[in-house]
Amino acid sequence: MNETDLPCSDCGSALTERTIPATDLPLPVETEQPIQVAICPSCEARYYPEQTLTTLAGTPADPARHGDR
Repeated sequence: MNETDLPCSDCGSALTERTIPATDLPLPVETEQPIQVAICPSCEARYYPEQTLTTLAGTPADPARHGDR
């Protein structure tokens, strides 16, 4: 299951996956690569899938492949 398969927790509408520039995030980040987000077209709530959070945190996508930390 993908995070975008879940409904919006604010209004229950279906989410759409979008790629946005990292500069559009509300906080400065250390990456210039585009970021995947899930956006609710009804209420404009924004959700960050796990892979996006991993990218923003600068940690490996699969920690088990790189040893436990």
